[in-house]
Amino acid sequence: MKIRNMFPIMLCFFMAGCVSVIQGSKSESDAHDFMIRAAAYENAKAYPQALQEYTEVAKRYPSSSYYKRAVWKMATLNIHPDNPKINDTAARDWLQVYLRLRLSPKEKEAAFACLSLLKRIDNLKAELTDIKTQKDRIASVAQKQSKEMEAGAQRVKELETELAHSWDELQKMKAVDVQMHQSRADNNAGKPTPLLQKVMGTETNKGKKELPVVQNVLEKAIEFYPYAIQVGSYRDKKDSLREALILREKGDAVCVTHARITGKGDWYRVIVGFYRTPAEAQKAALELIKRKYRNAFVVRRPFTVEIGIFSGDEKLKAIETQIISNGYSAYTLPVRDVKNKFRLLVGAFYTENEAEKVSKNLQKEGLKPKVVRR
Repeated sequence: MKIRNMFPIMLCFFMAGCVSVIQGSKSESDAHDFMIRAAAYENAKAYPQALQEYTEVAKRYPSSSYYKRAVWKMATLNIHPDNPKINDTAARDWLQVYLRLRLSPKEKEAAFACLSLLKRIDNLKAELTDIKTQKDRIASVAQKQSKEMEAGAQRVKELETELAHSWDELQKMKAVDVQMHQSRADNNAGKPTPLLQKVMGTETNKGKKELPVVQNVLEKAIEFYPYAIQVGSYRDKKDSLREALILREKGDAVCVTHARITGKGDWYRVIVGFYRTPAEAQKAALELIKRKYRNAFVVRRPFTVEIGIFSGDEKLKAIETQIISNGYSAYTLPVRDVKNKFRLLVGAFYTENEAEKVSKNLQKEGLKPKVVRR
């Protein structure tokens, strides 16, 4: 009686087992079909479509024998270099799922290698972002400097035009002054004044214009060196003196001048050279631009402070050292028509008043300076 009662129960278990086997067999078959299609897409390098098929296996058939391989494919195809839709985050997530499965040592090693590769990719992306940021910053600075250089070049051209015009006007004024002086001398000697007639646009009794005799006076005038080149301007006096020392060691005659600019404060300008004409100065400025001083431009600084005239090197160097120790930049110019004589000078100034201020400060150091033309 008991055996007959147990028979239906055993039949139920048997039927349930058969159903389970049938369902498992169906899942395995379906998973196999997805894997076949996924492999076909992968072979055709249609990686996004292959990933869709592998995803179906990984999500719908976790108990199938294909699950582990589908998960591995999900991890690796998401970072495949030929995949147009690379997804590092998805690859990392699927690798974590893969590592929770029962794996052989080689399979674990491969999974950790992929994770290491993803970490390296993240680091490279961060470095690339930093490099791009730096590149953009450098490009911005270069663009700003380029604009400043263009503005500086334009300003140089404007100054050249202004200087050339001023020089022409100065020459005309000198010519008039010299001729008027010659006229007074001729009157005192009882001679006619053809030069003055020349300046005023008149002619001699014979209708011929006389050439003005100003050559000697003009030659004497241009023996001065009113023109120089500004190569830099610094807020810090130490920076200007450091740059002046570098130029001096290269053989340039260099000095530092102070300027107080309204709204901008104190500035220290590095001035190089001594030239008779704007043309000579401009030629030298072009050479300095080639050397690295791209913002070099011609300035007119006709006044200076003369410490004295020297011939002995020891005495000259001693006084020059004293001046430098007091925060000034000294330089020498040769004495005209005298061999082995040098004028020790401090600064190059646009006005006589500027030079006078420095001269008074040097007097406090026990020197006997005087303001002269360069």
